[in-house]
Amino acid sequence: MTKDLPRILLVSEASLGQEGTGINRTLLNLFAGYPPERFMIYAPQASHRDYPTPPPLDKNIAAFPESFLPYINNRLGLVINPLIRSINFQLLDWLPIYEQSKLADFSPEIVLICPVGIPALLVGYKVSQLFKVPFISYFMDDWVTNNHQRWLSGGLQSLCHKVLEESSAWLMISSQLEKRLVQKFQLPLKRSLIVHNPVDLSNKTFPEPIPHTEKTFRVVYAGSIFSMHYDAIAVVAEAIYELRCSGVDIELVLYTDQSFWNNYQTSWQKWEVIYGSKIPYDQLNQYLQKAKLLLVASSFLPEMAGFTSSSVQTKLTDYMVSGTPILACGPTYSACNQFVKTWNCGSVCETNQVSVVKDTLLRQIQNYSALLAFAKNAFEIVQEHFEVGRIRVKLYEFIKQTAQH
Repeated sequence: MTKDLPRILLVSEASLGQEGTGINRTLLNLFAGYPPERFMIYAPQASHRDYPTPPPLDKNIAAFPESFLPYINNRLGLVINPLIRSINFQLLDWLPIYEQSKLADFSPEIVLICPVGIPALLVGYKVSQLFKVPFISYFMDDWVTNNHQRWLSGGLQSLCHKVLEESSAWLMISSQLEKRLVQKFQLPLKRSLIVHNPVDLSNKTFPEPIPHTEKTFRVVYAGSIFSMHYDAIAVVAEAIYELRCSGVDIELVLYTDQSFWNNYQTSWQKWEVIYGSKIPYDQLNQYLQKAKLLLVASSFLPEMAGFTSSSVQTKLTDYMVSGTPILACGPTYSACNQFVKTWNCGSVCETNQVSVVKDTLLRQIQNYSALLAFAKNAFEIVQEHFEVGRIRVKLYEFIKQTAQH
């Protein structure tokens, strides 16, 4: 499978550390099978420091700065930081490519740009032009549409249009995101591949039903809590709190980084949410299996519609192999909700009215045996469509063909 694969340079704000956010883990899951001598990661120094890429993929690593001037963390920053941000992007555009000699020694045959912000998009395009090789753009969220950041020599909107237009091929996290970007930038469809987070099933089998000794109906959310998640989690937390107050034995447990707990701690404590800390990725499955229901949350806020309507969250496929039923809470246009309905791998709650969410949760409790059929189907769907070996074969062949053409 890995014979004659091209030397690929991955440019992203994310490293391949599995304890990082969803993008880190997805990239690691995708490229852990790539020949390490033919793979190089080019990411910010902070990403390499905070979430190191594990061996053997750490064989070839280079770093670029995300910023040059520090931002101001006080009221003055509200006025000054937009100017600082523009200067930082301008310097990133003007200054020579960092560690260029290391990149040249690697001599990439294809570049994969996987941006979650302007730095990787800007640097990735510069690198592809420097080495005059084909490049693939991989978008996991629509973080572009509502961002009109400009700098002296350009701006995000024109840069993103140029990258998408000149890419030899696209990777997308969902068909919804592909359609959204095509419509926004009025571009013809490129040769493309939809790539979700793959799952390693080598140490996983569908669990036999184990009687839960505890009576509490435990709802679990595992992962980061950004603005694209919070309000949907909050409505479920409030609904669960009201159910508890009415005598229902139910609880919500958050397995997330301490910073995400701290950001909303007042609300979590008001609704008696339980903090389960952040779970190491290799232990995640066993914790998910202790739950009765796994929560996927997509924001109802209009300003988050770009993310909600286009991003299929990493946690979905991780949830699907646990044998625990899934509940996706988000608006009808949520890509996660659409994914769950398309694959018939869970149930959805498409309202942010607390009273309706309470009724939905009560139905989950009362008809729990029916939910187990969803869980069984979810595992089989991953086996057939999202198992890591299958995904890598498709992806690596796609990369190889793109480099050749």
